[in-house]
Amino acid sequence: MRALRLAAYELLRFRTPIQRAGLAFLLVVPLLYGGIYLWSNWDPYGRLDRVPVAVVNDDRPVRVEGRTVDAGGDLVAQLRKEPLLGWHFTGGREAADGLKEGRYYAVITVPGDFSAKLASGATGTPRQAAMEIRLDDANNFLVGIMAKTVQSELERQVAAAAVAVYFQTAFAKLGQLHDGLDKAAGGARELDDGLGQAKDGSGQLVQGLGAAQEGTAALASGIATAKDGTGELVAGLGSAKTGSSALAEGLGKAKTGTDELVAGLGKLKAGTAELSPGAAQLSQGVHRLTTEAVPVAEGLSAALPRLANAAVALSGNAADLTGIAASLSARIAAITTSIDAWLHSIVRKYPLIGRSPQFAELRKSITRLDGTIARRLKALAAAFPVIRWEPGHTAVVKGAERADATLVSRLHRLEDKHPRLKRDPVWTAILKLADDIAARAQKIARKAARINAVTRTVAGEARTFRKKVPALRHELGKAVAGLKALDRGGAKVAAGARAVDQGAGAALAGATALDKGAAAAATGMNELDDGIGAALTGATALDQGEAELLDGANELNQGSGELLSGARALDEGNTRLKSGAHELASGLESAEGQVPVIDPDDQEPFARTLAQPVDVTTTNAHPAGKYGRGLAPFFIAIALWVFGIVAFLLLRPVSGRILASRVSAATVAFAAWLPVVFMGLLAALVLFAVLTFGLGLRPVNAGATVGLMALGVACFSAIVHVLRLAFGAVGDALALALLILQLVSCGGLYPVETLPQPFRAIHDVIPMTYLVAPLRATISGGQPSHVWRDAGILAAYLAVALVLLVVVIRAQRRWTMARLKPELEL
Repeated sequence: MRALRLAAYELLRFRTPIQRAGLAFLLVVPLLYGGIYLWSNWDPYGRLDRVPVAVVNDDRPVRVEGRTVDAGGDLVAQLRKEPLLGWHFTGGREAADGLKEGRYYAVITVPGDFSAKLASGATGTPRQAAMEIRLDDANNFLVGIMAKTVQSELERQVAAAAVAVYFQTAFAKLGQLHDGLDKAAGGARELDDGLGQAKDGSGQLVQGLGAAQEGTAALASGIATAKDGTGELVAGLGSAKTGSSALAEGLGKAKTGTDELVAGLGKLKAGTAELSPGAAQLSQGVHRLTTEAVPVAEGLSAALPRLANAAVALSGNAADLTGIAASLSARIAAITTSIDAWLHSIVRKYPLIGRSPQFAELRKSITRLDGTIARRLKALAAAFPVIRWEPGHTAVVKGAERADATLVSRLHRLEDKHPRLKRDPVWTAILKLADDIAARAQKIARKAARINAVTRTVAGEARTFRKKVPALRHELGKAVAGLKALDRGGAKVAAGARAVDQGAGAALAGATALDKGAAAAATGMNELDDGIGAALTGATALDQGEAELLDGANELNQGSGELLSGARALDEGNTRLKSGAHELASGLESAEGQVPVIDPDDQEPFARTLAQPVDVTTTNAHPAGKYGRGLAPFFIAIALWVFGIVAFLLLRPVSGRILASRVSAATVAFAAWLPVVFMGLLAALVLFAVLTFGLGLRPVNAGATVGLMALGVACFSAIVHVLRLAFGAVGDALALALLILQLVSCGGLYPVETLPQPFRAIHDVIPMTYLVAPLRATISGGQPSHVWRDAGILAAYLAVALVLLVVVIRAQRRWTMARLKPELEL
């Protein structure tokens, strides 16, 4: 009782019109979601005749067996009688434009050969007819699903019409078949009589062909004996022809060889005739070369040592001279360069020194070599004492003193001591001449350094050449000995060339005589080979003729045997044909009596019955009727869960005053939960009333439906209450996420078996499953035992949620900084 009073206080705090309007809005939240959605989708299939679908009939009627078949026109007439969709019968261009622009959701096209293909079965070559249904999911996706249903119905109707055409054509031909069987039976009786006469003639033919076959066998045996003799003759002449051909071929090759021998010896004779004078000229030229070149080579060999020693001495003197010239100026340049480098290091370390006037004067002295470098360096050290402690200062001072000791430096220093000399033109000319001499001396030193490098390279090459002189003299000695040997060999070659020329002339004369003899022998052998060839040709022709004659005799004997076999087979066949003709006549007479003759007035109803031999009847144990009535359990459950989420936007999860009181945690929990349950029950009753009296829900068990809705809103609000109280604003997000999971997993739209595996796995553990399933049974009908089972499970969820609510209330009584100042709140 105390919890009821505390719950009433929570609702009585809504006193102003705005606050009470908020409570009124809370009552219609389930109606806004469930009622409006079900209203908009209550009976969409009842208004399919408003869905525009274009029908294009391009079919051309055909005549079959004297009847006109207009399947396209019949289909259009059937569609007009049964407006499953909003049919618009139009042309192809209009239909295509309408589908593209969205005026039509689909286009059904009957092609021009539709009737011709449906009636093709009557001609013995049936072809499959086709229709086209064009869709555009960009206009509406669900129309495509509806079109598949229409497609199945069209296929059924067209198939029934086609089969009816086939049967009507077959019934028309049954009478013709009956007359044809009567005529066939008469012909079979006549055939039986004729085959009896043919049987007698085939027996006489067998006797005559037996005698003829014996004569042809004897003829073939005699010709085979003659053929063996001519075969032996051809074989002997063939062996003789092979030997003569081989001999003629060998003599021909010998003649070719003697021709090539004569030609080769002729070329050899011509070559030796030219070789002899050339060898003599070569011998004379080699002798003159030896006479002239040998003295020159011997003189060069004797002069090489003196030439190498002179080159080495000359290059060494030049290197010494240029080295002295280069070192004279290199020392001054090295001194000034080292001073300049040290000064740059000082300026990098102390930039202020580089901007001082003492540093500028020192740089001028180094450039001019005016003899004051050491003095100005000491003045810089006096101005900046720190440089005296820098590494290298002492060495730089000594280098400056050496630079000041040069002639140019001393002249400049003398000028500084006697300023009057600056006005003396003679002194000015002497000083300028000294500066020019110093500058030219530097240029000469640089060039001398380069020349010195070259002369040192030449000296090295000269020393290397002197080392190779003994080897060069040895090679020159070998070349002299070779020239002398070549002179002696040239004389011998000239003598041998004359002897070869004489021998080639004698060989050419003998080869010419041999060639003439080989030509005569080859001519005689060719004549003998031709004679043997002619004899072999005649014998072969004789053998071929006898072979053809033997083949003909064998074929004649074989043919007569085949004729005899054929005549016997003909005689046996005539026997079987006579028996078969008798049976055919009897069978046709029997079949004629069994073929039914259908009256023309009965053919059309019989054809319709055979075209649709089965009538399928569908029954539904608990029909939902309207589309919205079947989906009502799903959307009622969603609406009640949404109420639980929205309720805590207006109602407090728990009053802070009650939470801080001394009443028990269970009392506080029920006092916080009962206002939500009370408003939820009222909202569920409002939703039920509108669905029942406004849309026509009419559940088969209204009381059980209201009870399940009350149990559902109590369970759902308790679960959301626990989440909201335990996690604050995050709890609302969790409740929304749980709603989304239940939407796809509870089986409210599609069978659970069609869902992906993760959603099938959680189907049996979510509370919405146990509200949707029993509501189906109380609204459309079902097993009461299933309703009680699911209601019990839902009540168990409610009990667990209430226990958790008490536990959370007890935990909420311990205040923390996180609760006093939450990170996220609504």
